[in-house]
Amino acid sequence: MSSSARVVEATHLVTLAALTGLVGLDPTARLRSAPDYAGWLAGQQRVDRVMSRVAPPLFLSAAATAVGAALVAGAGHRPALAVSRIVAATCVAVAVRVTLTVNEPANARLRAWRPDAVPPDDWRAVRARWDEGHRQRRVLVAAGAAAVTLGLLVDRRFRRG
Repeated sequence: MSSSARVVEATHLVTLAALTGLVGLDPTARLRSAPDYAGWLAGQQRVDRVMSRVAPPLFLSAAATAVGAALVAGAGHRPALAVSRIVAATCVAVAVRVTLTVNEPANARLRAWRPDAVPPDDWRAVRARWDEGHRQRRVLVAAGAAAVTLGLLVDRRFRRG
């Protein structure tokens, strides 16, 4: 494997691991776990301020490096790796779609809300929709990571003979 192929592979694994840690393991869940409107909204807005800066480049990098790693694996006649990277890229792309169609519209509304104001009548429904979208993203990112792990295991098995 060439040094540029190693860089693509390493970058793919690092960005997918970072995305899995940030979205799949969801270390910010406790910030969004308050049962009351004010506590939940304050935590949700805090998470949104950080994630709106961190998540877009991380999702884009994870998808792009997965495609790059798939091309490198395909060129190296390593089909298990190529397929696993395509699956990972697809999972990340679908997670981005969920973000853009479910989570981001909710976030746009939440940015205008105030924790010290009277809660909107539908705040629980907005919260439930956001949480469901986030669960879908977590499953998709975990599936992508699992596919890559399986691809690595199968590839190693075939390369040993």
